[in-house]
Amino acid sequence: MQDKTKQNSRELVQDVLARGVSTAIPKGELVIEAEVVKKTLGTDYVGFDELSAFTHMLHLDIFTLSPQYTMTAKELPANKEYVWPYLQQWVLETELFIFAVLDGAFEWGMRLLGLEEFFSMLRSPAALNDLLKEVENRNFYQIEKLVDEGVNGIILADDIAHQQGLFANPKILKSYFIPSLARQAEKVREMNIPVFYHSDGNYQLVFEDLVQAGFTGFQCLEKSAGMDLEKLQASFGDTLCFWGYIETDDLAAAKEEEQLQQLAAVQRNLALGNKYILGTTSGLFTGMEIEVLQKLYQML
Repeated sequence: MQDKTKQNSRELVQDVLARGVSTAIPKGELVIEAEVVKKTLGTDYVGFDELSAFTHMLHLDIFTLSPQYTMTAKELPANKEYVWPYLQQWVLETELFIFAVLDGAFEWGMRLLGLEEFFSMLRSPAALNDLLKEVENRNFYQIEKLVDEGVNGIILADDIAHQQGLFANPKILKSYFIPSLARQAEKVREMNIPVFYHSDGNYQLVFEDLVQAGFTGFQCLEKSAGMDLEKLQASFGDTLCFWGYIETDDLAAAKEEEQLQQLAAVQRNLALGNKYILGTTSGLFTGMEIEVLQKLYQML
């Protein structure tokens, strides 16, 4: 199904975000673990060249950057501590669509404080608002910096859910965290680049609220957690792009050619005419069937 003779990867993603899939389906992963690259390429070192070779081998159109920083107990890293590995090389030396990942306040709260202390904070509006403001200010700065350096899109990652539902009361999320995400999404839109939302798990109860927050699309739809992509496409497919619906179990079940063809057919049907990006829900980690994924991406 691949037909990229007239478009590079960056152009393909932009076209699909605007008009939906017509021929080629863009492909991208949220995370690529270094150990996966080492094992696949047979190397002991992973730098830009190795990552670039891996993305080419897997037929990816998107590369997603995550920041590196030094963690201090219960404190957000300073802006100057954010490092975006090989950012300029990805932007200038490839034709890939480059997303950068920024974590939201819910994610930061759990990481800095731990579950017990963070959930205690949820009962203190003043402390909670301080956290929201601090995260937003960090992310506003990073968004401007990233756009200035040529990044093509932003992913706001805030894991608010598990397999059975939300981590917190929907009222808390709707009153504090989703408005915070909306302010950050607005900042990205002001920079004229797309902004996606990422969360694992089942966040159906607040999905429409997240839609109203102004995201271009959603990354990670776990059918095993009850996120039904066909229903979401029926309701929101005209305006939203959905990215990442392949689960590890799908790949494990597609080792034989017949099952692989079936998986490809499912993905093709989800993609054609829709704003859709192929990807796993999790990103790529040790133990996943990378060879199966490579065959699937080559077919599509």
